[in-house]
Amino acid sequence: EPTESESRAEIDRFCDAMIAIREEIRAIEDERIDLEQEWLEHYELEVYLLMKVLKLGYGHREVPCTKIYPPKKLGITKMRPVLDWWNILWPVFVVGLGLRK
Repeated sequence: EPTESESRAEIDRFCDAMIAIREEIRAIEDERIDLEQEWLEHYELEVYLLMKVLKLGYGHREVPCTKIYPPKKLGITKMRPVLDWWNILWPVFVVGLGLRK
């Protein structure tokens, strides 16, 4: 919650964040976005949601975040080459072509 000691820029960032959160909630409540589909199990969900948000005209903003990678002995990623790459890409095709809702 902003106070009188906050700068104008800080209050503007706070307001932008609250507006963005409201947009995300509105998108998730939209009946045209179905997050309960069986095929949205792993990496597909994030790409599906992004595709639907863009197609339906909702505001979208990328936010920086920190990624914590697994210990080096486990490798630098949990993704399986080719298979998981396809899981990320295929929602672009099926949603883009209207083959899935």
